[in-house]
Amino acid sequence: MDAFQRIDALESGHHEVTYHDERWGLTIKRYSNGHSIKVFAEARSGKDFISGNLYLIDDVWSLKPCEMPREKVMSFILGFQQ
Repeated sequence: MDAFQRIDALESGHHEVTYHDERWGLTIKRYSNGHSIKVFAEARSGKDFISGNLYLIDDVWSLKPCEMPREKVMSFILGFQQ
């Protein structure tokens, strides 16, 4: 399962996840009939966060991170555990 499938498979709303042995709060919000997904996650320690948007255009997902490296967002999406 790729990063986009992992996020698309989650329901909108808040999720408690684990990433790098730390608890995180993950929020998923959908817009434009599911063609745009906002991903925001914050470490419970308050020391880190993840923010990005996924866009479905012509059946292809694209990631636009918010003021952070794309690799950081992808690593989180691929690495978190429910």
